[in-house]
Amino acid sequence: MRDLTENQFVAAMQRNGFTKDDRLLNGFRHPNLPKPMFMTLLIQANGHRGALKSALESLKQAQVAEAKADQA
Repeated sequence: MRDLTENQFVAAMQRNGFTKDDRLLNGFRHPNLPKPMFMTLLIQANGHRGALKSALESLKQAQVAEAKADQA
């Protein structure tokens, strides 16, 4: 499977609610995550596609934890 380009990666992150933080190198913020995500090492290790997958998994975990906290 071909990796994403940087532009495709940024667009995919934005479609999923992440905003690029221009003050941080490859940093993205999401309203459901308490801290920004720094994607540089993930991109270097796994490519843009792997970094996107990791970001979405972190978001999913945060949303599940929030839902459980709301039920308690």
